[in-house]
Amino acid sequence: MANRIAVKIADFLCKNNTIRDEDKDIYIYGFEIFFSNLINFTIVVVLGYLLNELAHAALFYIAFVVTRSYSGGYHASTYLKCNIAFASVFILTMIISRLSLPGISLIYLLVFLAIYVGCILEYAPIENSNKPLSEPGKNKYRKISIVISMCWTVIVIALYFIAKEYATTLTLTLVMIAMLMLIEVNKRKELY
Repeated sequence: MANRIAVKIADFLCKNNTIRDEDKDIYIYGFEIFFSNLINFTIVVVLGYLLNELAHAALFYIAFVVTRSYSGGYHASTYLKCNIAFASVFILTMIISRLSLPGISLIYLLVFLAIYVGCILEYAPIENSNKPLSEPGKNKYRKISIVISMCWTVIVIALYFIAKEYATTLTLTLVMIAMLMLIEVNKRKELY
């Protein structure tokens, strides 16, 4: 669906001489990413509303998008599979967050954060085959991923003492990102 809409928009822009024919594929890819992100945002807002967890949904979305933009991770073969995986990760994060809220200790959160930071240090960035990075680009994304992971760590620790439920949601989101990174690493090992 995202591809068909993106192609139609790019065709329209080409016919109206808004973009050059040789740039059409770049625009198609950009529109596909835009629509996929819009669908993911809508999924989080709707499910967050239905679960009566809009603030947690917003925290999940911000952490997920900011972190994944630089760290990379699992990439589904189609946008539909990507949207399904994203929705599943969101729902799983919300369920686990609700179940663990009452009694989670700072030690558990720190252990989970250590797993996340360890994955960032070991694997980030995981390239998307549709968006290869140059060596300087990889170094830049790696450094940004590490800085982001350190910022999230500080935020989780601060939130633990202010609003433990948000610290839990953020930590679980970061652990899910780490798991998606590990899934992609293992998937690529199987291919080679």
